[in-house]
Amino acid sequence: MLNQKERHSKVEEDDFTLNTSSAEPLELDDHYTKQKSIAWGRCHPMMFRKGSPTVVIGPHWPLFICAFLSFFIMGVLFIFLRINEDPFIFYTTLIISINQCISYLIVALINPGIANIERVDIEKNQETSQKTWYCKVCKLIQSKETQHCQDCDICIQEFDHHCPWTGKCIGKGNIKQFYYFIISSIVFMIFNLVLILLKIKEQDSRAHQQQ
Repeated sequence: MLNQKERHSKVEEDDFTLNTSSAEPLELDDHYTKQKSIAWGRCHPMMFRKGSPTVVIGPHWPLFICAFLSFFIMGVLFIFLRINEDPFIFYTTLIISINQCISYLIVALINPGIANIERVDIEKNQETSQKTWYCKVCKLIQSKETQHCQDCDICIQEFDHHCPWTGKCIGKGNIKQFYYFIISSIVFMIFNLVLILLKIKEQDSRAHQQQ
């Protein structure tokens, strides 16, 4: 049985939801203790550099593999179809296809900005933070730009959205790479679509000439 003091403490903790925030930086006390070990939610860090993960696999990794195989197969197919084309067309297709696959891999593999930093770092940031909030799941006080992703089950800095096709979130760590991948994909589609239409037009012209 909980005594009155313990029940009151538990109610205060339960009321401190993910949406709780204050205009001023939160005051740290012993009530908000940091987690005993660094958590990664449903993400899987694969490689580290200076204690920080550089390669992180997200929870929707099967979709990531399917998407990458699709991009890879399409790229190889277009490259193969243009082996006998003009060298400019062939090498442009090669570069655009490789660029799309690599840009996608970078987005899907790098750290999206997982926010599971130590409490001491939070204390250093209190002087400059305009707004902070406490994540009950991660047991950390976070900055206002950080949000908790329900799919990855971890807080992400400057969270933009969760993208199942990259297998994880898009945030501070990979948002620029994500936009670059989108541009690369648009260039890939437009370039190949134009070549396909030109090829169809060329075949129609030859058919009319033969008639």
